[in-house]
Amino acid sequence: MKAYKFNFIVLIILLIGIATIPSCTIGDTTTAETITISSDINSPTTWKGDNIYIIDKDNLYLNAELTIEAGAIIKIMSGDNIILNRDGNIIANGTSTKPIVFTSIKDDNNGSDNNSDGDNTVPAAGDWGYINLNGSQNSTFKYCKFLYGGRDNSNPATVDVSSEAKAIFDNCTFAYNSGSLLNNIYVGTLNASNASAQTKITNCKFYGNNVPVTINAEMSMDNSNSFSNDQLGNKCNGIFVWGSSITSDINWLEDEVAFVVTAANLDIAVNRTITFGNNVVVKFAEHSTLTVSSEGCLINHNGPGVEFTSLKDDERKGDTNGDGRETSPEVADWTGIFIDVWKKSTNGEFAHWDNIYYNDPHATAK
Repeated sequence: MKAYKFNFIVLIILLIGIATIPSCTIGDTTTAETITISSDINSPTTWKGDNIYIIDKDNLYLNAELTIEAGAIIKIMSGDNIILNRDGNIIANGTSTKPIVFTSIKDDNNGSDNNSDGDNTVPAAGDWGYINLNGSQNSTFKYCKFLYGGRDNSNPATVDVSSEAKAIFDNCTFAYNSGSLLNNIYVGTLNASNASAQTKITNCKFYGNNVPVTINAEMSMDNSNSFSNDQLGNKCNGIFVWGSSITSDINWLEDEVAFVVTAANLDIAVNRTITFGNNVVVKFAEHSTLTVSSEGCLINHNGPGVEFTSLKDDERKGDTNGDGRETSPEVADWTGIFIDVWKKSTNGEFAHWDNIYYNDPHATAK
């Protein structure tokens, strides 16, 4: 009888013990893995969510589609780049609770101490190179974070939408990256200056970068993006526009920071328009000109809060050229808005609207 009671008690203890064992120890397949990537991707590949992928190759070439699942963390060694070749695409769809993170190998806050150096190193802008979309037509980034990139001295972008690549960026964060004024050309952390006009940048956050974003002049920008976080903005806090012509109808609606025309002359083709949102400010680099065939090319150019001014004008949308108080705006900083009434006998004239500041009041017709 005593033996029976003893065996019964042992059985109860065993059952209780099994019930209290954490479920992850029994057939658990969700434990994150750390995987080093040192070879090019030549066939369709999926990087699993919650895993940590360490890029350890100077230039990782993608020759096929790479799908990255929500929650994956991609850590990139010093100076390394991800470059898409023909047929290469990245489909990176994170979620609000499980973003996909592209970051420095020194970043212990995302993932863990993957370079095993404790607190000896901390991440900083320019720790790794860039992601070059290089003509990709279907790359998508949703709920992704891009941190501490932009090391390449010849291209300080963190994501370069080059060679007329087309991409979607939605609900992404670009923080603590480089971007730079390079040989008098602004290169954004997100550099879409050579992107297809169909590239979309929506609901994204830019903060702690040197230059947040550069766009092709034929790209539209809505008012959904943010250029600060807890009062931390970007050194050159603006949308820098690259290109000399606009051949399609576009919308410039962002009113948190200024659009900056950087070309010597930005020409809007006949019967094409720019629509400005209320409170939009357009700044112009030194001696820049905006040329239109008629006032009708600029829709809402006299709308509430719409202004045209010098890049040095810090009173309107802040210190866009990032030089503090080293420069201040002066008359004739930029040339002006030229109304090229080519269908008439006159040679056209420069606009003299009340919302134009620091242009050249004596600019001559072309």
